[in-house]
Amino acid sequence: MKALRLFILSVLCLMTALPSMANDGTYYTRGNQLVPLQETDISVKKEVLTISLMDNGFARVDVQYEFWNPGSARRITMGFEADPPYNFDYKFYPDGVHPSISLFTVEMNGRQLSYRNAACVLEENRNCKLPLRYIDTTKRYYVNDDNYLYEDKGNKKPTDNNTGFPFAYVYYFDADFQPGLNRVHHTYVYRMSSVVGNPYLVDYKLTPASRWAGGMIEDFTLTIRADNTAKHFFVFDTLFGNASFTVSEGMGKTRRSQHYGNPTEVSLRNGSITLHCTQFSPKSELAIMAVGYDGIYVDNTCFVGGSYDRISREYWGPYENQRMVPADKAFRQRVIRNLPFANRGHVFKDKRLREYFEGLWWYMPDPTYDDDTSDFTPVDWEFVNYKED
Repeated sequence: MKALRLFILSVLCLMTALPSMANDGTYYTRGNQLVPLQETDISVKKEVLTISLMDNGFARVDVQYEFWNPGSARRITMGFEADPPYNFDYKFYPDGVHPSISLFTVEMNGRQLSYRNAACVLEENRNCKLPLRYIDTTKRYYVNDDNYLYEDKGNKKPTDNNTGFPFAYVYYFDADFQPGLNRVHHTYVYRMSSVVGNPYLVDYKLTPASRWAGGMIEDFTLTIRADNTAKHFFVFDTLFGNASFTVSEGMGKTRRSQHYGNPTEVSLRNGSITLHCTQFSPKSELAIMAVGYDGIYVDNTCFVGGSYDRISREYWGPYENQRMVPADKAFRQRVIRNLPFANRGHVFKDKRLREYFEGLWWYMPDPTYDDDTSDFTPVDWEFVNYKED
């Protein structure tokens, strides 16, 4: 089991192809850049990317671009390529509308743009280009567990795996670039993925930015938000070099974790963290992953509540021969019942509870919290009513 977890996380850090994840997670899709579907001399001067982690299992992506057109006015076709779901839904959607993406919008120079959808064959470099290679919607297809599309001939699946081909769901539109500076605002919501032991995973593709002229983003800002909630997560951020996150709003803290190749560990409550860098040429992709129960072990010890999420039941689960703290069942029940309150910043008067929660890194006391339970989730209430066996 330990070797399997190390394998999973090494793949995450390297952000290799999704099929190599086997059956260890559910991947609904990945976030992605807007890219030109044709060659262009237009470059990305600035990108402000904001990812909001929500309590409904979804993430909201808001991207503001500034593009520089050195030539005359021109129209190019831009696109958003979305990976098909993996380990969740092997159905093919010929209309090109991704089942895990919603509220897709794009605005250019203050004007809302309309877009079209298509399911398209990916080129050898796994990108879509013009002219789009549309998939024939009159034929029957099925998707295998490597996210390849196969023609289904009379419900007889071919034995030759080479007959399959990679594909993507594409949202594309015509963009009229004026000479000089152009601003594009792009938003969408997508369902977060998950891996074993971690309730949510946000993948975001940054390398497609290299498809713009110059192969880089001159000025890049990333903000990760937790609005009206609390989130405890890792950011696999080595791709940003020496740039680091700072708490830019609300209540939060960061540190360099000792787990999984030393990502940045973040605890946020109704706040945000921000990172800024220049001349950014991404060589790998961004991954944000809930700490989950795989990230709370210290010296073969499982600390109850070492990580807590309002939508996940994965709060502790010691493996064989691992020690659980607290060992006292009665006190452990009190800890578990108080986790939803600690998650919101309750200041504990009971000395033993106070000392325990102050020993959990993610805990941030908030004297203004008045024990309001109006935002408690079903999972929160399960913990409040927990009974030790």
